Amino acid sequence: MTALEVADPLAMKDLAAFTSMAHRLDADGAMRLHVSSTVLVVTVAPLYPHGIGDSTPLVLAMRMLRLRGPEMDGFDEVVPLSNLMDRFAREENGTTLPVPPNPVLVSWSGIAPPKSRWLSVDSIPVHQLRSAAEAGVEEISAGSPEGAGSQAVRSLRARVWSRPMEAAGGTKLPASMAFAAEGLRFLPGDSTDLEVMESTGWLRLVSPGGHLLTRTRV
Repeated sequence: MTALEVADPLAMKDLAAFTSMAHRLDADGAMRLHVSSTVLVVTVAPLYPHGIGDSTPLVLAMRMLRLRGPEMDGFDEVVPLSNLMDRFAREENGTTLPVPPNPVLVSWSGIAPPKSRWLSVDSIPVHQLRSAAEAGVEEISAGSPEGAGSQAVRSLRARVWSRPMEAAGGTKLPASMAFAAEGLRFLPGDSTDLEVMESTGWLRLVSPGGHLLTRTRV
């Protein structure tokens, strides 16, 4: 069985927590595990369009951690979050992460954000992101009574999370970024601002917890 050797217990614990939060946002979700030298880049998609006609904005959440060595350089697989949760539940694994043997295909995993030419263009207050996330969740909850059809709920979610937020310098970010940042606990204290970066066709929100990316055009 393929296994990833995480550099230290704290990093392993952090990855387990990140996986748990992503699973809570999407129980049917998946995680991409990509190794470059000794760096493991993990990516999830808290929100993404499901099929033609779905206007839900794509949001990719990324974190990076160190592995003990470069033996797995080039490894790249997408696995179900639920299966990873099972691996983390086994304390005997220590800092060894056995990769689930059932990779999956998900639409967002083939979308590659730019690796370079990112420029800092703006900033946005954490309290604004937190307020947008809370307001969006409340609106969706109020508009999704018991018995509401899945298509109606999906359309409502798409409308709410597509709604633009305006950063300090006027950059427009979809409210989906706020939902992901709050749900994955990427947000620090309310008194701070997060950096907004831009590259060709993409925006990136930089936080102490990781990076959130979304496309500015399809």
